[in-house]
Amino acid sequence: MSSSHKNKIRKKIEGMPASPGVYFFKNQRGQVIYVGKARKLVSRVRSYMQAPEGLDPKTRALMDTAESVDYIVTDNEVEALVLEASMVREYRPRYNIRLKDDKRYPYLKITSNEEFPRLLLVRRVLDDGSEYFGPYTDAGAVRRTLKAIKTIFPLRDCKGSFRLRQRECLNFQIGRCLGPCTGKVASDEYAAVVRQLRMFLRGHSEALVEELRNAMESLSTVRRYEEASLIRDQISSIRKISERQHAVDPGGADEDAVAIAREGGNACGVVMRIREGRILSSEAFMMPVILSDDITICYEEFFKLYYNTSRDIPPGILTQYDLPDGMIISRWLRERTGKAVSISVPSRGHRRKLVDLAEKNAASRLLTLLGRKASANRELADLKKALGLPSTPTRLEAFDISNVQGTGAVGSMVTFVDGRPLKSGYRHFRIRTVDGQDDFAMMSEVLLRRFERLKDGKSRKPDLILVDGGKGQVSAAMEAMHASGLSPISVIGLAKRNEEIFVPGERDPIVLSRRRPGLKLLQKARDEAHRFAVEYHRKLRSHGLVESGLDGIPGVGEYRKTQLLVRFGSLEGLKSVSEEDIASVPGIGPETAGKIYEYIQRK
Repeated sequence: MSSSHKNKIRKKIEGMPASPGVYFFKNQRGQVIYVGKARKLVSRVRSYMQAPEGLDPKTRALMDTAESVDYIVTDNEVEALVLEASMVREYRPRYNIRLKDDKRYPYLKITSNEEFPRLLLVRRVLDDGSEYFGPYTDAGAVRRTLKAIKTIFPLRDCKGSFRLRQRECLNFQIGRCLGPCTGKVASDEYAAVVRQLRMFLRGHSEALVEELRNAMESLSTVRRYEEASLIRDQISSIRKISERQHAVDPGGADEDAVAIAREGGNACGVVMRIREGRILSSEAFMMPVILSDDITICYEEFFKLYYNTSRDIPPGILTQYDLPDGMIISRWLRERTGKAVSISVPSRGHRRKLVDLAEKNAASRLLTLLGRKASANRELADLKKALGLPSTPTRLEAFDISNVQGTGAVGSMVTFVDGRPLKSGYRHFRIRTVDGQDDFAMMSEVLLRRFERLKDGKSRKPDLILVDGGKGQVSAAMEAMHASGLSPISVIGLAKRNEEIFVPGERDPIVLSRRRPGLKLLQKARDEAHRFAVEYHRKLRSHGLVESGLDGIPGVGEYRKTQLLVRFGSLEGLKSVSEEDIASVPGIGPETAGKIYEYIQRK
């Protein structure tokens, strides 16, 4: 930091109050690089201005970069704590500990602004009065849970605003919706199911089962056996899920066990959620940490980051270390929940074992991550060396084409970041401009569409583009790049037969040993792109109607085409039915049925 900037910061400090608040340092571009809270702002920020030799390495590096400081006064330390956590999430400052991809973790949301609420999977928490459960770190597990929940609690799943319908949807017909849109269920009956779902998501399965059992017995008493059997099945499904949850506390307490493991500049925090004495879930969060930071500082920062976003805070939290700001954090959690929250470091008994188990999980997840990173680093370094690339290809995009004798052609793109698949970077393409079997032209179309999007700045540029094939595919990729006017990106092709690597402008391919880490990474990306393309092509062929020409009928989209396929089996089956038969399909009224019938007969 220059002397002029030091003086500027000192003048700012002179005007700071001795009040609680949040301070934040900025670099020369005005970016927030560190956020902190203080009981007395002036005293805390002044401590940063001492001689460099009196500062720890992290603070010394921070002050070398800082160009200015600003602050916000709060009424008390709890408000300062909340504001600090919010600003860290918003600005993701370089010198603060933060969860990796913390804005992407999924939540389950029960909507509150609707007469008939829905259960949704979301990745943003809004201040809309809805109830959120999470965050969860395993999106696949959440989706499987959501699928199971929909078989137990038949809430509506229709998108958009609620509206009344004349016909029941498919979900109602298979028993996965109560049918509020057709007046099949009263609002209070629907609300009872929502309340039961809320109990289930909070982990209160035993209380829920007891309530359902009483309802089942009451229905049996008045000989409403069919309704009683539905509740029996509901209880059975809940029991199956509960059996997979490991019982750890005979007392049936609701608690969290929080632990952290650290190795160098990487750390993993784990929150083990125990509800009614059973381990409901174990969520693991990766985060970069400052090498000079003490483990207790890392632990408290993780603790604050997690509970700033968590919507499920139990009455008891078991910690691995004492929290330096434990009293303030307890007051903060009390204000968030409206109830007292006990924070304790257990020294023995089953609660100590829970914390040890959480720590063991954190260490295991961290070791797995570091092993993957080491493997990925070897692959990327080897690939850079083998291909003579100017930089390490940390972001790789692989493309493939799938078709059967030129029909139903599709393209695929998969993205690998740091040697690992990035599912949010996967894309499908339906070939629009190429007739017949011309793989080169198809590859050119797909890449041209991709390059146009990159040129518009709507996506991040890859370091390396991999196409499935040899010289022809590589030439098609280069032509597409030149046609788009995009600045050059490294392009290679990988041919399946001998695993030869083709590079633009080179006559002979590069042949690597099958044991080379770089080649293995290319094979993984190429095979994943092929799998993704074939999977999409099969999906389109299995639907049949997708390629039938029904795309040309106004008002007939994917949902209606799927409904027609479910009812009539194929396009041939559809040709043999009457207009009235078509109108009887859910979601298709007489007007649309007339258009479909007329179009098919004309075809």
